[in-house]
Amino acid sequence: MSISVFFPTHGLKYVAGKIILKYYVTLHVSDRSVNVCSRIKTNYYMLYQSIRHLVIMITILFSFAACKNEDVSENAARLRIKLTDAASPVIRELYIDIRQIEVYVTDTTGNDGEWVPLAFTGREYNVLQLMNGKTVQLVDQYFPAGKKIEKIKLIPGNNNRFLTVTTENIPLNIPPEIAEGIIIENVNAILADHIITSVVIDVNAALTVRESNGNYFLHPVARAFPETFGGKLRGFVEPVEAVALIAVVHDGDTLLTLPEADGMFMFTGLIPGPWEIHLLAHPEENYRDTVFTDTIVTGQVRDIIPKPIRLWPK
Repeated sequence: MSISVFFPTHGLKYVAGKIILKYYVTLHVSDRSVNVCSRIKTNYYMLYQSIRHLVIMITILFSFAACKNEDVSENAARLRIKLTDAASPVIRELYIDIRQIEVYVTDTTGNDGEWVPLAFTGREYNVLQLMNGKTVQLVDQYFPAGKKIEKIKLIPGNNNRFLTVTTENIPLNIPPEIAEGIIIENVNAILADHIITSVVIDVNAALTVRESNGNYFLHPVARAFPETFGGKLRGFVEPVEAVALIAVVHDGDTLLTLPEADGMFMFTGLIPGPWEIHLLAHPEENYRDTVFTDTIVTGQVRDIIPKPIRLWPK
């Protein structure tokens, strides 16, 4: 009696067949031979062991391949950079051309610092469209966790300009001291794994444009802070005819904004504590200014009462 074993010519079955071939191709058994069942069991056991080893080797190879294609989000932080603005009473539009953004990162103790470019392709922004809590996102990327952002650098392009309430486009020159970048200090944003950290860059438009001998220069005054920092202040002012400018003051820091069409105004990223709130009517309008104090609490939106605040005629 003979038992013949046939093998495929490709695929995993072909590999298994080659292993079987290592032991026998044709098994000849006669009536006087040893127990056929015993021999078949022995050879099938050897076949099982060989295939088992093959499967283990294939698993190890796939594991190495998976390591080479590791997901960048694994154990990483997610960093978002946003842009907002404080108003100017005399500038109608302010375009800032940003070519590149870098962050200065250290470990959480402030050591081993380095500048790291972010995934930003460059664009210009009319920052005066970003008042009263509105923002535009500049960056959204994964970043190594366990780091601290201490500084942000904005590298300017050459298409900066502004419009006043009475003029056309006026180009803004780049002074030599910021040609290589506008550095914003004291960011203090911690990057933790599996956490989204949003950092807001707040440009003070009223102090960003400077004039010298008839030429205008871009010299941004800006701060940057984690989006969860401090508290917020929100209020409403009327009438529209007062053309109010709102200023908030704390320990020498002054922030400005103009109300929306419905009279709403908002400030974000305010240091906790008392703030003076100034509602200033346009000098050519016949309305009285109003000044009062309110207290900011971390993590809360402070809504000013009454709602709205009314400026009265003189």
